[in-house]
Amino acid sequence: MTERIWEDLLSEQDKQVITKAGYDKEGASSWESRGLGTNPMVLVIDMQRLIVGENEHILDAVEEYRTAMGHIAWEAIEEIQPFLSFVREHEIPITYTRVVPSSYDDPTHPDLDIVDAVGPEPGDTVIDKSYASAFYGTDLLSRLVRGGHDSVIIVGNSTSGCVRATAVDAKQNGFSVLLPQECIFDRIEASHKIGLLDLWMKYAEVLERSEVQAYIEESIA
Repeated sequence: MTERIWEDLLSEQDKQVITKAGYDKEGASSWESRGLGTNPMVLVIDMQRLIVGENEHILDAVEEYRTAMGHIAWEAIEEIQPFLSFVREHEIPITYTRVVPSSYDDPTHPDLDIVDAVGPEPGDTVIDKSYASAFYGTDLLSRLVRGGHDSVIIVGNSTSGCVRATAVDAKQNGFSVLLPQECIFDRIEASHKIGLLDLWMKYAEVLERSEVQAYIEESIA
């Protein structure tokens, strides 16, 4: 059973609302927010040097890049690496995004590179974006439709920013959304936990990485 990492933030009333209103079993009442799909694409969100930083405490990492998350990112990378290997073994397509800030005139600047530890391999797709959502101003929707995909599995960062924006847009475009929680991260712990809670209640299924892999083996392989 999934360990809900946000439980420690909830009051007793919060827990009762979630249970009594059925969010723990059904998610949002206005649409199917817990569907898993049968033909997913994996989206790897913004695993770039200026966001990941060095494998050191975040307070040290931000001295080089103010956006870097240091050890927080690298703890997630330890989960993302085996997960990407697993989905490649099962021939699930992977699309990476890179955010290109307006402050960078050169989109090939090394700061914007995806870190080697979870970098793309031949056959993977890389999409550049200017805003939070991987859908905004890109051809991601067309790629999903052309590939006959009914769902996305999202890893990367940040939970409260680009992951959230991408998950919401995916749901609004009719795709099921699945989040392996150990493979997602944010610089602020509260933002991470609350972001996952909000997404779980309204837009996505949130599971542990092992549960996502079991789902893939049972339902897709």
